[in-house]
Amino acid sequence: MELFFDLGQANQPLVIGHHNWLLVLLSYAIALLGAYTSLLTLTRASSYKQPRFRHIWLIVSAVIAGLAVWSMHFIGMLAFEIPLEISHHVGLTFASVVPAVIANWFALKTQVSQHAPYTASIWTTLIAGLVLGFGIGAMHYVGMAAMRFDGILLYNVTWFSISIAVALALGVIAMLTYRVMNRWSRDTETKRLLSRVISAAIIALAISGMHYTAMFAARFYGVSEVNGQFQHAHWLAYFIGICAAIAILVAVFGTFVDKRLYAQAKSQKEARSIIHNLATRDSLTGLANRQMLIEHLEGIANATHALAIFDLNKFKALNNTFGASNGDLVLQQVADRLQNYLYNRVDKKCFVARLAGNEFAVVLPCSASSDQDRTKAETFALIKSIQALLEQPYKLGHFTHLLTVSVGVTRFDKTSLPDSILGEASLALAHAKLNHHRSGVEVFQASMAEQAKQQTKLENELRNALSKNELQLFLQPQVNHEDRIVGAEALLRWYHPEQGWISPAAFIPIAEDSGLIIEIGDWIIQQACEILKNWGHRAHTASLTLAINVSGRQFQQPDFVEKLCNALKHHGIKAQNLKLEITESLMLHDIEIVAEKMHELTRVGVQFAIDDFGTGYSSLLYLAELPFETLKIDVQFVRDMLHQNSTASIVQAIIQLAQSLNLSVIAEGVEEPEQRQFLSKLGCHTYQGYLFGRPVAVNDFNSLVNSVKTP
Repeated sequence: MELFFDLGQANQPLVIGHHNWLLVLLSYAIALLGAYTSLLTLTRASSYKQPRFRHIWLIVSAVIAGLAVWSMHFIGMLAFEIPLEISHHVGLTFASVVPAVIANWFALKTQVSQHAPYTASIWTTLIAGLVLGFGIGAMHYVGMAAMRFDGILLYNVTWFSISIAVALALGVIAMLTYRVMNRWSRDTETKRLLSRVISAAIIALAISGMHYTAMFAARFYGVSEVNGQFQHAHWLAYFIGICAAIAILVAVFGTFVDKRLYAQAKSQKEARSIIHNLATRDSLTGLANRQMLIEHLEGIANATHALAIFDLNKFKALNNTFGASNGDLVLQQVADRLQNYLYNRVDKKCFVARLAGNEFAVVLPCSASSDQDRTKAETFALIKSIQALLEQPYKLGHFTHLLTVSVGVTRFDKTSLPDSILGEASLALAHAKLNHHRSGVEVFQASMAEQAKQQTKLENELRNALSKNELQLFLQPQVNHEDRIVGAEALLRWYHPEQGWISPAAFIPIAEDSGLIIEIGDWIIQQACEILKNWGHRAHTASLTLAINVSGRQFQQPDFVEKLCNALKHHGIKAQNLKLEITESLMLHDIEIVAEKMHELTRVGVQFAIDDFGTGYSSLLYLAELPFETLKIDVQFVRDMLHQNSTASIVQAIIQLAQSLNLSVIAEGVEEPEQRQFLSKLGCHTYQGYLFGRPVAVNDFNSLVNSVKTP
């Protein structure tokens, strides 16, 4: 202590020096430029989320700031002109930069945060300022200890204390200023520039203030040179200047290059994010799509979840009736309802996606209760509440629309594969759509997978049924009020070599879904034409009509009219003896194209019957404008009309409607004499049903015709 503080122990004369103010200003400028560069590089640390890059730039900033303190100190020493020959100890000179770098590293580290609110607390900033001030002071006094001259250096106790206080106070002020300016600078580029300049100026003031305050504490005792010249070693000035310039230039250049590279990497990342968003988001609703749903299912790490697929029933009818724009509006409203209900009211852990068309998927976390029955009941109740929400009216301009929703549900855990999960939910949905007269919600059962497997097998066998001559046409007679056979309806039958006769209800839907119905429909047309050709050779069958069912998918084929006309021409039959039965669902497609095809075939002579009338989306406009010849009353109405007055009224209205439009009427499913009598009283005089004959093979039908009256 006696060699550090000036307690009057020196026996050499006191040497007085003075400052060169140009060098003083230069020292402050060096400190300012270094501090600014340090803050500039610090922004690079703040811009990275990866710890490695953040730490690298933090170290660069600390080194630049430490060099600024170091450079300022020794330039300040050069500015102190004293008539002594002064040199510097190289080791201590370089060692003096260490406390400055470490203090700046700690202080700057506290101001780099990757988490909200992205600003250090006030207490953290105060501690950082104290550490910064202590580091600046330590650097100064270690640097002073590196001085070598003929004499001793002692410090005034009062001014030494003041210098330490100034260093600590200005360090705190500098860090508080940076904290305030950093928060203020987030709005514009101009504010960011000003915040760096102001913060750097305060930090430079702290460095300079401490240095020159400490110089007041220094007392030089030695022998003055005769000529009284200031004689510092010149190598230090050159070295310090070069080091400071190189460090600052490298930092600025590195910051510029890194900023460009970072911007490029960021733009590429944003581009990849946009591409990923386009690939995983539904453009209409903004929900996740199927791909993103699969990624979500793959990422589920624990607990049991439920996947529910919601299907909007008869959505195609909405599109065709009210237009695709209204259909899109319904889909958007469905998405809004799902998000608002699940994210805001139920559980933010829920995941919502639009699979395709009118199908929406919801992933629901199941409760962790050990009571499995209770958990299943809670999940089912939630799904039912979502179904009820989606079945509420939809506002479409000046009108509202109601729809029903079918739901397929499956439970799974982290061991389940996404494809299996989706497959199970889809199977459950298929059962829900078939059984929508119940709750409309089906939960996956293992038996469904087995049934699907059997249907797949049945589809493969159906593909070969034509080539193996397993399909047959059976004919069911149609009779008039005199019990004369006036025609027949051709009904498709399949005799499986192992399973025997397979119900049309089992294989027709498979044919529709797989597209086989088109090939089968073409075969039916050829068979029907062959039957009519044979009938034409016999007087008692030449006038009979043959009705065949045409699926909507087959009728929509661009070459349907051409194929049918070619078949009629090839077999040389009368087109008016062929009647095509189509259902009302076909009218839900492009009605103009349907009308054009019907009129084209009507001009050739083909007749049309509307099948299952009253069970679909009936429209008087269709009946009035399309060239129908016959209207068929659905079997369900015939079966219930004797027991339900409302059904009887419907049947009466259908018959009166047909008569007003000059359409003939055929009642299907007539099985009892009372039904035939009731229909006759209402004005229906053509019948089809078990009362007059079951569907039989063609040869058996021909034998039946020979045994009964014909027109």
